[in-house]
Order: sequence, then C-alpha cells, then structure tokens
Amino acid sequence: HVHIGPMLAKFMARYPDVSLQLEATNRRVDVVGEGVDVAIRVRPRPFEDSDLVMRVLADRGHRLFASPDLIARMGIPSAPAELSHWPGLSLASGKHIHRWELYGPQGARAEVHFTPRMITTDMLALREAAMAGVGLVQLPVLMVKEQLAAGELVAVLEEWEPRREVIHAVFPSRRGLLPSVRALVDFLTEEYARMVEE
Repeated sequence: HVHIGPMLAKFMARYPDVSLQLEATNRRVDVVGEGVDVAIRVRPRPFEDSDLVMRVLADRGHRLFASPDLIARMGIPSAPAELSHWPGLSLASGKHIHRWELYGPQGARAEVHFTPRMITTDMLALREAAMAGVGLVQLPVLMVKEQLAAGELVAVLEEWEPRREVIHAVFPSRRGLLPSVRALVDFLTEEYARMVEE
C-alpha cells in the first residue's frame, strides 16, 4: 500500500469524475461476493485457479535489509545461518512462525528461524524500525529504493533472496468492466511499469 496511495491520487486527479472507495486490508477479499470492482493482490507464484481475470502489474523482489549501525554491531554475515542470532522484524499478525525463507546460488535454499523484536502488519513501521537499527527486515526492494540510495538501509546477503511475488489486479470479467475500472487497471499497469524502469 506504500505506492498505491500516491498512484490512486494521481489517477483521481487525471479523472475528476471518478469516485473511489479503497479498503486497505491483508484479508482475502471475495471479489464477486463482496461486489468489489477490482482487487490488488500480492502473491507468490503459482496462482490458484480462479474465475477472476488477472492482470500482472509488477514482479516484486524482496531482500533482507538492515541499518549500517546494526551491521556495524552484528558484523557482515557470510551465510544465512548466521542471521538466526540477529534481532529480527516480522511482517505478521498474531501467533506465527517467524522465519526467512531464502533462495541462493545454484538453487540453494535456506530457512532461518528468528525471534522478532517487533511484529506488525505495517510495512512502513518495519522500514522505520529497520532504519533505526532495531532489527533485520525483509521488505520489497521497491519500498526501500530511497533509503538504499541515502545509505539509511543496506541489503544483507544480496546473493540470497526471498521468493518473488507478483503484484496483480483481479476483477470479475473483462466484459461488463466499467470504463473507469478499465482505466484504473490500465493506469496502474503503466505506473508500476514506470516505477520498475526507474
């Protein structure tokens, strides 16, 4: 939701006759049952079979990030197993197994269990905590581009990455799609493509 808010504001400025109702949630939305025009989802492949139409907006890579201060305190890790002793930040809710599942060179896979210092469903809060040196965090690369450029965050174990996810729009059918909804999906496709190019 970090990027979708500014995108929607830009869309609404371009289309002043369009009204919008946005629900930001982590729950699985029943698009047809709830009468939702379009849902933006982030999921790893493969996707489950569905009667919904899907449009891919972006392929989203994640990485592990830490502040320079935390790296200075903990040292530069050379293997995923070394991360189990690092303070972690977790994107989760309630009782959850906290782990980083990483894929590395030659198809290697590593699973690192950790005890989080902070658990939240808010990625912005996780980013801020990581910048403050509170812990290591897994976040989308697109979300931390500015912090990386400013030196506020550093990628850790760059040759290892979590499973990639796809940002996609889902809607009931192409036929009967309102012109404003079609315009929104097209607009989001263009915006994400522009963001990835930058």
